[in-house]
Amino acid sequence: MARRIGAFLFSLSLLFAVSATQATEQRARWLSNTFRIDSSISSVTLLIERETPSTPVVLIRPDGSKYYYQQHPDEVSWAATPSRDVITLWQPEPGPWQATGKIKEHGGISLVSVFELQVSPLPERLYQQEVLKLNAELHHRDIRLDAGYYLQDLPLKAQLVKLHNGNESRLAPDPLVVGDFRDDGIGLDVYPGDGSLTAEAIIDTLPGEYLFQAQISNRVLAPTHEQNVLIYPMPLGVRFSTPDAERKWQLELAVKGELVADSLVVMGELTTPLQQIIAVSGTGSTITLPDALESGNYYWQGRAFATTREGREIQLNLAKQVVRVSPPVSTAVLEARPAGSDFPLFYLLGALSLLLAAVLAAVWFLRKRALNKRKNTSEPTG
Repeated sequence: MARRIGAFLFSLSLLFAVSATQATEQRARWLSNTFRIDSSISSVTLLIERETPSTPVVLIRPDGSKYYYQQHPDEVSWAATPSRDVITLWQPEPGPWQATGKIKEHGGISLVSVFELQVSPLPERLYQQEVLKLNAELHHRDIRLDAGYYLQDLPLKAQLVKLHNGNESRLAPDPLVVGDFRDDGIGLDVYPGDGSLTAEAIIDTLPGEYLFQAQISNRVLAPTHEQNVLIYPMPLGVRFSTPDAERKWQLELAVKGELVADSLVVMGELTTPLQQIIAVSGTGSTITLPDALESGNYYWQGRAFATTREGREIQLNLAKQVVRVSPPVSTAVLEARPAGSDFPLFYLLGALSLLLAAVLAAVWFLRKRALNKRKNTSEPTG
């Protein structure tokens, strides 16, 4: 495929045509690496091959001003590797442009129209902590570009932007990055360098309406792909039972109405206070855990797999939790205690009884004294 694309790119004419349809792509190799951009062009990407290694080129506009890799306006996107510059110009100034630097004699400068970023659409209903596999491809004229054509060192990024409502602040929130697209054959990506980029995204954010964006870093090569999504609350509650006398306990899952309870499968890891990592798996809403033989902090994390009522298979991230397990109450000491060891309780009860008797006696004495005084006051004097 790389050879097909190379033949396609490098066999095009040397002139940048007047009309927009004729000016979609061109191989430019003029004197001093000069090329012309027509007034009908709204955006164009320059693919510049350099000697290895070398520094990025300097781009000279028709008016003589210069653009640099680290100094250019927002309407210019620029990515560079040790041997290549990929520069996208948005609303470029018409006229002759020039690139200066160690540009390869056989390779030079290619001008192409903006590429198309194709991203697999997201489900209409997403959940907190849902794990998504995202796929993206970069196309030019229905041809998928592979690692040999400008995807190397140009990863894609997936992010969520919270949409405002009338009651929220007008300040723009910071995007939440949920994944990076890679074509490296690692993780969820199947084959390295095949032009199909894959990302694992975890929806770790509050419920609400968001704008999902997938974009190449610095907007190079293609516009951002966008889609509005709704994120619903986590449809699964997680709690741990208290270990019983035999130190048995369970992971209890509260399945909410959006999920089919019988479809639930859980896989994870439990780390004991002795730092032993034990794999845990099971089906249904109750998962048996390894016996809590040690007291202290237990750490849990895992994934849940379930089917929604609509029939969609989903994966949920069970974030890391810490559970404190108290030591069991020992009965051995009570059984070994001698019979006479209860005397402190006996004396305590006796002291309480004497105190109660003394209070009652004092009340009786004061009452009797008050009655006698009232009686003496009421008798006439001789």
